[in-house]
Amino acid sequence: MKQKTLSFRDQVFLACFLVTLVPLLLTSVVMVRLFTASLNRQSEQEANRQITEIRSRFAALLDDCEEACRELTRNGTVSRYMIDTTTIEMQRGMYVSLYQASQEIYGHAQISVYDVGGKLRFTTDTLSRADSLPVYWGILKKASGQAGMTWYRTDPYLTLNDDRVLMQGAYAIENSGGARTGYLVLDFTRENFDNVFSGFYSQTDTIWLLDAHKRLLYCSRSDYDETNMNEEEDTQYLWMQEPERGFYVILCRQAPISSPALQTMGTVLLAMSLLSLVLSMMISGALTRNIVKPVSQLDKAMEKVKAGDLNIRVHSTRTDELGRLTDSFNGMVRDLKTYLEEKVQQQKDLNETTLRLYQTQLNPHFLYNTLDTIKWNAKINQIPEIAVLAENLAVILRKSISSKPFITLREELDTIDSYIRIQKIRFSGKFLYETEIPDVLEESMIPKMILQPLVENAIIHGLEGCDNGYICIYAAQKDGVLSISVTDDGCGMNQDMVDWINSPAPAKRDGHLGLYNVIQILKIYYGEEYGMHAEVEEDGTTVTLRLPFRKDVEHE
Repeated sequence: MKQKTLSFRDQVFLACFLVTLVPLLLTSVVMVRLFTASLNRQSEQEANRQITEIRSRFAALLDDCEEACRELTRNGTVSRYMIDTTTIEMQRGMYVSLYQASQEIYGHAQISVYDVGGKLRFTTDTLSRADSLPVYWGILKKASGQAGMTWYRTDPYLTLNDDRVLMQGAYAIENSGGARTGYLVLDFTRENFDNVFSGFYSQTDTIWLLDAHKRLLYCSRSDYDETNMNEEEDTQYLWMQEPERGFYVILCRQAPISSPALQTMGTVLLAMSLLSLVLSMMISGALTRNIVKPVSQLDKAMEKVKAGDLNIRVHSTRTDELGRLTDSFNGMVRDLKTYLEEKVQQQKDLNETTLRLYQTQLNPHFLYNTLDTIKWNAKINQIPEIAVLAENLAVILRKSISSKPFITLREELDTIDSYIRIQKIRFSGKFLYETEIPDVLEESMIPKMILQPLVENAIIHGLEGCDNGYICIYAAQKDGVLSISVTDDGCGMNQDMVDWINSPAPAKRDGHLGLYNVIQILKIYYGEEYGMHAEVEEDGTTVTLRLPFRKDVEHE
């Protein structure tokens, strides 16, 4: 079934439509994404700065409170004042010490002094408060079993507690003998925390303080409690933990772009997209009509040219690229007609030239007779080397120009023997040549002159610089595949040459045309699964030919 494709008109329309619409949509989406991402990044950086300052401010408050408690209890002054709390001088001295020690935390916490029975003795709080605190639960119970500062979250649902106090801290008072005489208690109200964090966050933001057990201590919005923590929409939450005491600081910020604003941007983007869609369709339609008409004329004219009408011409008044394309088409058809006429005439001339060439070819018997004359003249003049060269060269020439493309392996080895006799005159005493061919393989049919390039490569390149070289040709047959190998014990073939021979499609290589021709002959006759393989070992190089084992000449 033929697959249905879009016409050229539809393709041009679709391309113009996409080119005009897609960039605008992508640009709009990317700009919105980049804008929102930039705002979110700036908002996150500002939020990190704010929450870091808020945590540092809260940690500094707790450090100042602990330092004030240590200052009050350092020299035992508070313990002495608690021995006698009835005289005016002792009371005045106690209050002076309290106010001096609490200067750093003034307005941020109230300091009160309780005896070991939980009775209130002194306080910096100007408002009325309970005369005592329970010692079996609450802040005094928790502080009684610990040394140093103890922090405590008050229970807002317990009616016995002062509902103004959100958090308390207690510090044990001990006399010079180590006996505990009372407690310093710090009270933190909403107003105290508001004073601490004032100016460090925006009015639209919300601050939450949680104790180490993640229970709510303070919220900057008085109308919020734990149930409101996850109910706000379009908000960002950042949190940090105070490392020494485990308190959590949470900053809730409004998102830089609200959901309604994003919806408005999406609506505007959709409207622009629809408008762009309409404009793109109008522009694409106009461009399509302007382009497709001349192309359609050229298409019809091309069909007539395919049918053999070389007299067709397309008339156009356009001066743009399509007009020049039309002129080029007319010129092409005119040149094609001229070319075909010239090609017919050239073929006639070539046939006549080929016939004359055949008639003037050199008769190969002239070469045989010439070599035979050289051989007998060399024998008469007692120059046996020239006689051997001429005789063996004649054998090789006769085999190379033979009309038979296939010969037996035995005949090929006879040709190699002739070649070896020639090379031994050139390299006298420098190498030994042997063959190890089973009798059953001597009648195998192989392409002629296929081993000579391998032997030549072994002598010229493999035995270069050797005085006592060795060359051996051996053959084997397995599973219908005949393997003929030429091995030498020379200097070895370089890796680049090995890779070239073993590659699936070696390119023509200067200096090794014979090996290249052998590879191509094997692939042409027998297919890609047969060919040549080279292997280099420590004792020399072996080049192997793989071809089908046959004793007939059906492929001749």
